Amino acid sequence: MSPVDPDYAKYERALHRYFQIPAAERKSKDREKILKILGIENPQEFLGMHIPLWEAKVDELLDPTSTDMLPISISHSYVNWVRGAIRMLPSPARVRIFTSKLKITGLKKAILTLLSRMARNNGPRDFEVTDVQLVEKVHKDTLFTVKDSTGRETQLYVSRFGCLGEYIYSGLPGLVGLPALPVVYHLTPQGEEVLLKPKEEGINIYLEEGIPVSRILKDGAWWVEGAARQDALGDSTGTALRYGHYVATPDKQVVMIDNIELFHLDETDVRIFEPIYEFLPKKAYPDEGGKRATLQTRMQKEYDRAYQDQQQVIAREWGEIERYLMEMRRHIRTYTGEVFETILAKIKTRVFARQ
Repeated sequence: MSPVDPDYAKYERALHRYFQIPAAERKSKDREKILKILGIENPQEFLGMHIPLWEAKVDELLDPTSTDMLPISISHSYVNWVRGAIRMLPSPARVRIFTSKLKITGLKKAILTLLSRMARNNGPRDFEVTDVQLVEKVHKDTLFTVKDSTGRETQLYVSRFGCLGEYIYSGLPGLVGLPALPVVYHLTPQGEEVLLKPKEEGINIYLEEGIPVSRILKDGAWWVEGAARQDALGDSTGTALRYGHYVATPDKQVVMIDNIELFHLDETDVRIFEPIYEFLPKKAYPDEGGKRATLQTRMQKEYDRAYQDQQQVIAREWGEIERYLMEMRRHIRTYTGEVFETILAKIKTRVFARQ
């Protein structure tokens, strides 16, 4: 949706007038009018959902100072109703709502920064939003598509959970020769934390349904090695991973995605996922114990070899890691609530204890 589009410009003017009305004085007819301008043919039906305080939630959705496209807690009993209602809006309406949020929240500049990092050279000068989707993840993510000034379309996420931890982690893989997706951490003028990141391409190793045995046997070796190297870094920084963090990309790399929790560094902290060298053999041979055991033995050896090799790389690059963490010390203090030097000492102990 281009800001110069006449329909969008009309909506933006109406939105400005609407939010000049004090919240307590807004009436259903005011909301119907703004929804009609937005392109919703039956605004009365949209406003008539039997959800407590629904009209106030509609105001939260329309609010141009908020990045949130799902104005309800993800754990609320009505979340699926609200998500469904917003999904049923015409696509241009969702695009207009999201586009209206870009300038005041600073998202536009953050998106341009991410697009520039993805381009690895001169980034685009501008973009327009062409699609907006609410996705069913454990946490709130909005998936949107932008078409930039070069004509290229890119799918991006706005994430609203675990942003700081994922941002801190994102700078570490590159220091030790591991792949990582670029991200941009943004704190809006209104105080919202969001993380912008590209939609990953490839296979989510743990979540992909129907991966045939032939594919596991063909690509399993580099999947295992890539996961092992990422795990070596993750264990050094105390990541608490769950299913769905490994993506095998088309260029044969394994990257980590989504809401990475860091600095679980005490002895009582444990991994919250099944090792890949156990998971893949079970997936390949759920009912054939002998084949499963043989494949697991082989994969575990490959995993251990890659893990140890990556640990040596991490130790060798400790100086760079330490400098990076010190640059992030304010963020780490905010994220953990602990003294930075304590965190740093625990990480260093982990790195060199494995040598």
